[in-house]
Amino acid sequence: MKRSSLIWETATILPGIDPMDGILLVDKPSGMTSHDVVLQLRRMLPGARIGHTGTLDPNATGLLIGLVGRATKISRFMMGLDKEYLFTIELGVETDTHDTWGQVVSTGSTLGVDAERILDAASRFRGRYQQIAPSVSAIKHQGTPLYKLAREGRVTPIKTRVVEIREFQVTDISLPQVAFRVVCSSGTYVRSLARDMGRQLGCGAAVSSLRRIRIGAFGVEEATVLGDLVEGRSTPREVMLSIEEALKHLPRIGLKADSVAGIRAGRQPLAADFESADLDFKGEYVALTDQAGTIIGIAVRSAEAASHLKTERII
Repeated sequence: MKRSSLIWETATILPGIDPMDGILLVDKPSGMTSHDVVLQLRRMLPGARIGHTGTLDPNATGLLIGLVGRATKISRFMMGLDKEYLFTIELGVETDTHDTWGQVVSTGSTLGVDAERILDAASRFRGRYQQIAPSVSAIKHQGTPLYKLAREGRVTPIKTRVVEIREFQVTDISLPQVAFRVVCSSGTYVRSLARDMGRQLGCGAAVSSLRRIRIGAFGVEEATVLGDLVEGRSTPREVMLSIEEALKHLPRIGLKADSVAGIRAGRQPLAADFESADLDFKGEYVALTDQAGTIIGIAVRSAEAASHLKTERII
C-alpha cells in the first residue's frame, strides 16, 4: 500500500494532465470495488469528473468502463448494453451473498447431479425470467443500496426484475465446480443466476469465480490492466477512447453546419437541420453529430411524431 501511495503522489504532479473527455476500458482486479477503481482514476486525473457505467462485485474481475470529463454525461446511454461473463459455481452450498465469500446458509447433496442434469437446468434459464436480486447488491430501496442495508443489519426487501439470458453455455464440469459462459441483458445478477441454478438442481450453488469479458461491443482484451495504470506502464491519455468510439453502438444523424449552434443552445432538432439522417433506427437513441463527426448530443424519437426527435442530452 505504501508503494501505491507514493506512485499516486507522483501522478498528481506529472505534466500533461489537462482535462480529457472519453472512456477508459479497465481490467479490474479482484479485491476492489468499482468505486475503488474510480477513486484511483480520480487520483491519476485530479480535477476531472470520473464515473463508470456499471458495478462489478469486489471479488469479480474484468471489464469496467470508466467515464472521464464530458463522457460522464453519456452514462445512461451505455447502461443498457448486453454483458458477457465467464463464471464458475460451486454446487452443494448456498450463501447469503450467493458467492463463496458469503456466510453459508444451507448445504445440499450433489449425489445424482451429473452433466445431463446440469445441461438441462441451464437450458431452462435461456430467455426471459423474473430474477430476484441478491440482498447484498447495488440495487436501491428508497435511495439506499441493498448492500448498505444488509451491512447495517436491516431487513432487505425483495427486489425483482425481468432479465434475459441470451446465451448460456456450460464450458466445464469438474464437480462440485461447474464453469459457464453467459451473455445476458443489462441488470442481470450472475450471483442470482448461480443461486437459481443450484435450486433448480436441488443442491444449492454459489459463485466461486466471476469475470466480465464484454460490455456491448467492448471486450476485456481491449482493456488496460489497472495495475499498469497505477505503475505508469500505461497512461490514461494513451488508452482513452473518444466519446464517438464509446457511442459507436448508436446510429448517427449528421446536422447542417448552421444548425449546430442552435441545437447546442437547446433548440429541438427538425428535419430541416439534417444533413444526413436515418430515421429508421431501431434503438431508442440516436447521436447528433456536427460535420466533423463529433457527437454534440443524444436524441430520442418524439412521442408526438415518430419522425421527430427530442434532444435528451447535449454533450
